[in-house]
Amino acid sequence: MATLLGILCTDAPIPASLLQPLLTYAVDRSFNAISVDGDTSTNDTVVLLANGVAGGQPITSHTSEDGIAMQEILTSFTQQLSQLVVRDGEGATKFVHIRVINSPSFDDARLIASTIARSPLVKTALYGKDANWGRILCAIGYTQGLSHTDTVIPERASVSFVPQDGTEPLKLLVNGEPEPVDETRAAQILAEEDLEILVDLGKGEQRGHEASYWTCDFSHECQM
Repeated sequence: MATLLGILCTDAPIPASLLQPLLTYAVDRSFNAISVDGDTSTNDTVVLLANGVAGGQPITSHTSEDGIAMQEILTSFTQQLSQLVVRDGEGATKFVHIRVINSPSFDDARLIASTIARSPLVKTALYGKDANWGRILCAIGYTQGLSHTDTVIPERASVSFVPQDGTEPLKLLVNGEPEPVDETRAAQILAEEDLEILVDLGKGEQRGHEASYWTCDFSHECQM
């Protein structure tokens, strides 16, 4: 998170016992999945309040149809809000979505995405419009706390830049092997404000888990 107080309110009939798991799931995929400068304030807080005045059948389970719908709405809303924090980052010139797919667990995917997002070397390379996949791979490699020994296998790892204009991704690393990089196209992609970095850990194998993190670059105007 990044120095804020977030008060989320709903008139949906949701008991207090269900509010915390709903909020935890959403925040793990939004406010706890952003990084501007890597710091977190001691008073960062997000709370969810429900007064139930809308009436109707109470939502008593997160696995019910209404519970699933509420979770999707809450997660989407918190993601939209949290991404505004990144876009407003001091000195930021780029909004970067880091997406890690084909991980053996969500937690491992999020740890890797978080490490990339917080790497000063990655962030400065993005500002310099440098398609330096080595810095991304380095961050993947030194990620700590992974719960599976086979989460990162170099021969399976692939890294791509995904333009947000719908054109083909720029492949930087495929199954552990570097690709010839069109530096002109790389510079064009990195000149845009929005960018996705896609990290595939599975060499095409569908291992079922992915995670996203949102970050920005480090520019000359960034005050640390």
